[in-house]
Amino acid sequence: MAYNTTRAPFNDVKVRRAVSQAISVPELVESLYQGYAEPAHSILPSFMPGYDESIKQVAYDPEAAAKTLKEAGVTKIHMITYTNPRPYNSATGQVLAEAIQGYLAKVGVQVTIDSYDWATYKEKVKAGDYDICFYGWIGDNGDPDNFMYLLAHEDPTMNVARYHNKEFNELLAKGLTVPNGEERNAIYTQLEKI
Repeated sequence: MAYNTTRAPFNDVKVRRAVSQAISVPELVESLYQGYAEPAHSILPSFMPGYDESIKQVAYDPEAAAKTLKEAGVTKIHMITYTNPRPYNSATGQVLAEAIQGYLAKVGVQVTIDSYDWATYKEKVKAGDYDICFYGWIGDNGDPDNFMYLLAHEDPTMNVARYHNKEFNELLAKGLTVPNGEERNAIYTQLEKI
């Protein structure tokens, strides 16, 4: 799930955090994937260099979420999704979006979902007319840069959150110049924390 960080309300980290607090990820994973998946705690898989098990996602706290969202005046969200299964989401984006829609309704936020076939969806994501969209990635070379760069650097088309952070980009560049080992792993752990 990616927040469009270039426009309100998701240019505010407090609003992004509040929406994340409204969703019980362990419950969602169990319900949608029936024991064939486990909650991710960060961008990197647990077996990848740089992964740090101390990094945790925002905890489920619907009361805090409702309070923050109400204070921020967030009552409606526009979500787009895909209708077909993907290698990283066998439940389909539609089912995932509807589950999240249900969580957000419980904290007073109405979610409108627009669904598209995969080819159309990619064009809609590129256009950027959404508050939240869904995307995924299955790494193809076993290197942490294959996740961090593709999903969060400002240039690649997979940065569907449209995230931009100068410190993050500088660390990404540094990670490419440091040989494999503890120093490089520490860079990717720092990137995960950001």
